[in-house]
Amino acid sequence: MTGEDRAGAMDGPQPQDGRARAHGAAPEEPWDAVLDERIAGLWGEGTATGDPASAEIRATARTVYAARAEGGIIAEVVNDSVDDPPSDLRAVADLAASPRYVRFHAAGLTVRLEVAVADDGRDIVGRVSPTDVTGVEVRWPGGSMRREIDESGSFAARAVPRGPVSIRLHRAAGPCVSTPWLAY
Repeated sequence: MTGEDRAGAMDGPQPQDGRARAHGAAPEEPWDAVLDERIAGLWGEGTATGDPASAEIRATARTVYAARAEGGIIAEVVNDSVDDPPSDLRAVADLAASPRYVRFHAAGLTVRLEVAVADDGRDIVGRVSPTDVTGVEVRWPGGSMRREIDESGSFAARAVPRGPVSIRLHRAAGPCVSTPWLAY
């Protein structure tokens, strides 16, 4: 990756009116600054040795910028079983094989996820309340899948690739809500 490519990748999302944002210019939205900082941190991890950033880091950076929803809301993690594992587990291997449970909240919505290891990927089962969500998009670097929500607010996504994942909830009224990108 050339210096010019690296600079362009770090400029972040461009304004909607087609104007290019100058390299190093202040982001137009407050959350852009946070996103820019997170990507810069990710970029730094990959280049700490002086080697070019890996294709995976470059793809992740592009995906994070491209996949965020304009005007969307980012949900907060309320509980995560990784941070508070069951006390009866005896080995780290048991924790890695156990399902991960995460609960998010934003804009009056609560999202509960169960993420389980399945073959070469993961199965994600979720429940949303209240059920004013019209659809769910499970996103990962390089792809996504859409799922419908049943009348109880439940959805399932099978064979999701390993790596970072985010859930975007499309609402009947109001902005969409996305979970932060988390590695599962």
